[in-house]
Amino acid sequence: MTHEETLILDFLSERPETVFARKEIARKAVKRALYEENPRWADQPLASLAAQDLIEIDEGGLYKIRKPGYAR
Repeated sequence: MTHEETLILDFLSERPETVFARKEIARKAVKRALYEENPRWADQPLASLAAQDLIEIDEGGLYKIRKPGYAR
């Protein structure tokens, strides 16, 4: 797991029942200076986490962490 994926999972774990937009995750999961340098930094890690089935994406494109004990 990459450092960026860990940052996202840590952020989403703080509010497991809340859904977040990609931009909000990108802005709030790292320091402001890092976000301003590359506002799309979270795109690839989010795609990777979704492919690993560690996060959920709803029909509106909002993300949240997958609940523990989830089985495919």
